Amino acid sequence: MYKKILLAGVLLSLFSSLSFAQDEQVKVIGSLIKGTPINSGSPISTFSAEEIGAQGNLNIVELIKMVPGSSGMDGEANQFGSNSAEGIANVNLRGLGTNRTLVLVNGRRQVTVPIATGAGRSVNLHDLPMSALSRIEILKEGAAATYGSDAIAGVVNFITDSNFEGLRVNIAGKGIANTEQDGNEFSITYGTALDDGTNFLLSLGSQKKGELRAANTDYVRRSFTENGVGGWSSFGNPGTFVFKLDDGNANTEAPTAYLGDPGCNAAGGYAQMLSADGKIDHKDAQGNVTSETNTNGYHTLCRYQYAYFDNVQEEQTNSQLWMEFNGDVNGEHDFHVEFSYGKTNVPNYATSPSYPPNNPTATVVPNSHPALQALYLQHPNFANTLKGTAFGGDGSTQSAAHAMFARPFAVAGNPNGNSNGSEIEFRKYDVVRFGFDFEGSLADGIDYRTGLTYSQSEGDYTFSDTQQNKYNASLWGFGGPNCPYEMTALSATGEPTMTHTDGVTGNANLAAARPTGCSYLNIFSNSVQHGNQAYHAQENPFTGDAQIGSTLKDRVGVNPNYQAAHANSPEFLRWLVDRGQIEAKSSLMTVDFTMQGSMGALAGGDAAWAFGYERREYNLEQSLPAIAGTPLSPTHDIFDGDKHPCLLPKDNRDAAARATCLATNPAGLFMFLAPNYGRDQSQEVDSLFAEFALPILDNFDMQLALRYEDYGNVDSVDPKVVMRWTPIDALTFRFTGQTTFRAPNPDEIWDKRSTSLAYVAQTGAFKAIDAVGNAALDPEEATTFNFGVITDFGTDNWTATVDYYKFEFDNPIITESYAQIAAAYAAGKGASPTAAQTAAFDAIKGQVRGGPNYVTDGTFAASEIARITTQYVNGPKTETDGVDLFVKWEDDYAEGTLSAGMEAAYVIDYSVAAYSKGGAQIAGAYECAGYFNINNTCRSMPDLKSKAFVNYVTDQHNFYGAINHISSYEDRRSSVEITPHTTVDATYTYSWDDEFSMSFSAYNLTDELPPFTLWEMSYDPNTHSPLGRYFKVGFTYNMQ
Repeated sequence: MYKKILLAGVLLSLFSSLSFAQDEQVKVIGSLIKGTPINSGSPISTFSAEEIGAQGNLNIVELIKMVPGSSGMDGEANQFGSNSAEGIANVNLRGLGTNRTLVLVNGRRQVTVPIATGAGRSVNLHDLPMSALSRIEILKEGAAATYGSDAIAGVVNFITDSNFEGLRVNIAGKGIANTEQDGNEFSITYGTALDDGTNFLLSLGSQKKGELRAANTDYVRRSFTENGVGGWSSFGNPGTFVFKLDDGNANTEAPTAYLGDPGCNAAGGYAQMLSADGKIDHKDAQGNVTSETNTNGYHTLCRYQYAYFDNVQEEQTNSQLWMEFNGDVNGEHDFHVEFSYGKTNVPNYATSPSYPPNNPTATVVPNSHPALQALYLQHPNFANTLKGTAFGGDGSTQSAAHAMFARPFAVAGNPNGNSNGSEIEFRKYDVVRFGFDFEGSLADGIDYRTGLTYSQSEGDYTFSDTQQNKYNASLWGFGGPNCPYEMTALSATGEPTMTHTDGVTGNANLAAARPTGCSYLNIFSNSVQHGNQAYHAQENPFTGDAQIGSTLKDRVGVNPNYQAAHANSPEFLRWLVDRGQIEAKSSLMTVDFTMQGSMGALAGGDAAWAFGYERREYNLEQSLPAIAGTPLSPTHDIFDGDKHPCLLPKDNRDAAARATCLATNPAGLFMFLAPNYGRDQSQEVDSLFAEFALPILDNFDMQLALRYEDYGNVDSVDPKVVMRWTPIDALTFRFTGQTTFRAPNPDEIWDKRSTSLAYVAQTGAFKAIDAVGNAALDPEEATTFNFGVITDFGTDNWTATVDYYKFEFDNPIITESYAQIAAAYAAGKGASPTAAQTAAFDAIKGQVRGGPNYVTDGTFAASEIARITTQYVNGPKTETDGVDLFVKWEDDYAEGTLSAGMEAAYVIDYSVAAYSKGGAQIAGAYECAGYFNINNTCRSMPDLKSKAFVNYVTDQHNFYGAINHISSYEDRRSSVEITPHTTVDATYTYSWDDEFSMSFSAYNLTDELPPFTLWEMSYDPNTHSPLGRYFKVGFTYNMQ
């Protein structure tokens, strides 16, 4: 209804007219007509180069995180929430999603990164030339009528200093406690007027951040008692023995006994006690205790903290080159030519030493395993416990094989990784941009502007995992690069069939001695010499197993139970892990032509019109190059899902078996990461747009805009109306109303799966989450309103704006929440599910894979979930509204100018309606504002962000101080509030003369740590800075 009203209003007004009566005729964000930001009818925030410099030349992450209207952005390390986004910084206006904020450079679009991340595709702000900017403009409302789709939440426009003349050099060093390397920044900017009057601008910039390891921070190294979801996995190494117990009741799910490795604590792990008395209670369907099983104190889960191996801040280098020419032809036609290059390099991305199997029953070890036999000798009470009939024994001997929760290596770290034991990967991005435009006069009263912009981004990143067949073979003694056997089958009980690779010898006898060149993988505590874990004084009072150490949170001591004869060699572990690589490229070409002219005089001045056409062509390519492999496969692309969709290598070599895997369950060779796929997609968009500026009266202006966009298969017409009324000189009212539109992007309609990693609470572990595109998606539409007041209080010293905004979304394109799917599955598997819970379970059970047989039929417990498939869907209606406030006072004081002010954004409401699928409600309605939002489709959203500032500047001195505040917000999983976070920043700049200056900045002066959060890193990286207090010293040479 709103869209029809707005469209009718615009069409009825097309026979009127408009142009703003402004003092300075410059084109600003949000309009094709000229205006100045503070008098605009749209809500705009502007950051000038001088303001950024006064704060110590903030980098892009520091600046955007402080913008009150932005929340839930990437920019620091956050591999648990924004998969593959390392090295990327973006902006998320209104918390609506990074892919709904349009980023422009000089008013033209920039290509998004070529690799999909957990946050969706966005422009990498690190590629933009901060040293060449004159200002940054942020339009905090939808702008589809002006800029086209994707401008749902707003627009951020980075504008270069085209008229700069002179030489400016900036050098800065940054000191952050406990980083492996110091940070530094450098830029040089040169501008000059050439002989023909053309202005030339050249700028080079480089920024380096040092690696900050989680192992060096107190707030990440928390014990399991402090934060049970703080990166603690139940799939460790040392591992945990898993036994299904018979309670004699066929109608109930059999209870599970977990017996942790008896040397878990001494090896550096954490033996989580599962009962106070070391016994396991069996219960019948009515909940009555029928029997107890004595575990002799071994009823534990042997956990390890994978977050210990991750980074709070990655080592990262960003470089930018910017070059542009601005001039005219015969004094009648102006031209602008620009070229830029940006590079992001994350050379040592740190992650978990190894990944666990997605199938929780995939780890089975024979009782004859030499290291297990040695473990029995070290811990005879444990050996006797496993002889019990409850654990598969016959009273005198143990079971022939044991199921376990384990992974290739964990507490000991990866011997082939960094010095902390982390697996090391890289992330690289390169972006090139070229553009030109011309503008001038076509005829009397008619001007034109036309241009072409092309930008291309190339991304390259690696990842590692263990093949399931290698892992299972190694547990049974058939591992290693020189072992001539390959796993060709795996029984339901976890026993492999090992076949000789010569095609003649046949299958191996599992009871015989292992052939020469074949080795066992040891997943027990006697393989660990010195754990890479924090000492938390953990012990098992029943068995005497205790961590070794003396200082809390320091690295644990040497394992007294280590046996070198059973250790895993670094060479063997190197063979066990395979590396994959993705190369991707995205490109965007934009061509546009706009005409503008006068429509005659109205009471408030001359009216103006603008009409134009724009075409955008977006291309996306992705490939998996062949890289160095194993002796059996000198080069490989074994992560390619089209070539290797099956679990077993022999099936991938068979065309018919490979086709079956592709059609049914393309899980691939690896036990945790899913396959990737090559792709080559494109999207073309044609647009026609019009805008009219109507100064109806001296104190009342209107702006009307209309845009038609055609994606080939879908199209949209979006109107916009802007009104500004100034009843008295000291007071102005402004209003905007518009519809916005976003068509599905290539990721959202792609029929292949892309995989990320997420913590699934029902399993107590990270699991693979597959996102699958949906060709039947409808475009999302939003109607937005903004009502604001501008005043100077009748003085020359004050400026204040207050704006109320409202967004209403229909058919928002979202990825289903894996947490909501897991919760619906668990509810349906409950003891007495309701009819609604059963209907929801039936609707989603086909998207949940797990259980001993790795199936999707809903026959397994929620704790056995191994993998969840989510789909891109048109989600439930979403509404949000809030208030923005900006106040500034400025006056002469002593020998300088003193200014002070504040900016705040308050989210009143962000409500999401209930989500249904197949007629069944999967999740109820919920509120996002003021919540951590870990279990739904929103990102973290504190309801209040604010910043107060003061600045005093004289000829030689400039002092800038700021107080940044983020309000508390709640976590629905706990009664523990994420507390408010307030930091104080200060920068002092001393200028010797007009050329030399030096600045000293202290950020987070009171050294406020990020608030505790129930999350892997124990803080919220999308909201809070983890860096604590840090300092920056800068030197500037400026010759103009």
